[in-house]
Amino acid sequence: MKFLKLYAILFLALSFASCQKDELPEEKKVLDIAGYVQKGPYINGTSITIAELKDDLGQTGKNFSAQIQDNKGAFNISNIELSSRFVELKASGFYFDEVSNENSAAQLTLFALSDVNEQSNMNVNLLSSLEKSRVEFLVNNGSAFAGAKHQAQKEILAIFEIEKSEIPNSES
Repeated sequence: MKFLKLYAILFLALSFASCQKDELPEEKKVLDIAGYVQKGPYINGTSITIAELKDDLGQTGKNFSAQIQDNKGAFNISNIELSSRFVELKASGFYFDEVSNENSAAQLTLFALSDVNEQSNMNVNLLSSLEKSRVEFLVNNGSAFAGAKHQAQKEILAIFEIEKSEIPNSES
């Protein structure tokens, strides 16, 4: 009888030990991302990079590159496969300077952070670049991405004494 109980306990222990938590496969999304890069339009051929970000806004290591397609600053990256919902857009190059009425003498790098579940048309501009560091700080201190974006944009606009309650995301 003792042998039977010992055998039953051993069998159950081995059964539980061999059980593994079933891991769900990552849900991957295949997207087309398009938009404009502007501080004055970036010129044709300027490089743009889209980096996939983790929930804490750290990079996953996946990057996708393209170039501005025209002198209006338009870009389009097709069929990119993402496992995460967050991306960083980075544009670095020359732009049309409205003050001097010619192309800029130096390159400028602008950024945007976005949630691909919310939109696939994303613009990179001065406001999206100004809010980037603040959004990262807020997310790293416990804020949800959407709330951090809203707070950062509101704070930046307040610096310029602009107070509007319903303003779309900076990258819209």
